[in-house]
Amino acid sequence: MIKLNRARIILLSLFVSTLVLLVPAAVSHNVRLAAADLFEPITSTAGHLFGGVRARLTSFGRGSKLEQDLKAERQRRMELETLLAEKVEEIARLRRARTESTELRRTLERVKWRRGLPLSANVIRRPGKWESHELIIDRGRRSGVESGAPVLVGEAVLGVVAKAGEDTARVLVLGHPEVAVPARITQNRLQGLVESSGRKIKLNYVVRDRDRPVRKGYTVVTSGLGKVFPPGCLLGQIGPGVAPAEGNPFYDITVELPQNTGNPEVVWVLTKLPMFGKPAVGGGKKKSP
Repeated sequence: MIKLNRARIILLSLFVSTLVLLVPAAVSHNVRLAAADLFEPITSTAGHLFGGVRARLTSFGRGSKLEQDLKAERQRRMELETLLAEKVEEIARLRRARTESTELRRTLERVKWRRGLPLSANVIRRPGKWESHELIIDRGRRSGVESGAPVLVGEAVLGVVAKAGEDTARVLVLGHPEVAVPARITQNRLQGLVESSGRKIKLNYVVRDRDRPVRKGYTVVTSGLGKVFPPGCLLGQIGPGVAPAEGNPFYDITVELPQNTGNPEVVWVLTKLPMFGKPAVGGGKKKSP
């Protein structure tokens, strides 16, 4: 019913507007004013109605464009975040590479002045039980191995060549009664001698010093004395129970050897050490002809 009344009012307003247009100009002025006053509520309502629809249509168009712009900005932001993550990962990779390069350069410098020419060798036989602290390697005099040459496993000391044959050599490892290595503690620079003591490896002859205590976990390396092992080669760490030896001024220190020295398959034999090589033969004055 409401819709029908509105339709009738609109038709009536259109009819009246047509009559106003047909009235002569001299008379129609007053009629037009009266008609305008009469139908002002209808025309204003229609204007508001169509104006609201037009505004909504315009805002709808603007809203869709804003949504598209917002979506494009989000896409660009995601791309920038992805690029930033890639750059951060690249920076981290470059930092790791720089750190590895620095460590490698330091290692090469140590090898250059300390190691001479390391020669790899395979462990081919262990005479008797492993507790005998001996093994045979597949390198001998033909490869430049000589008696007394140091033998390492990585950075750690394994032992020393006792006898070199043509193509094999016998190695005495730490723990053998005939092997004693001059050593020092890196944290306090106290020196002593690493050697076998029954079933344990001891660091003997370390003088007690109140200003330089000895604690568990300190690192023990070769000191370079004796001109057999270069300085700085790893021997192990100080074990628990550090105490002054009873009745003498020295510590009673047990050394724990690195795990990789327990059952090696490949070792390094140090040959042609620049600081610890044999003196040149024939150093006297030459006879004049």
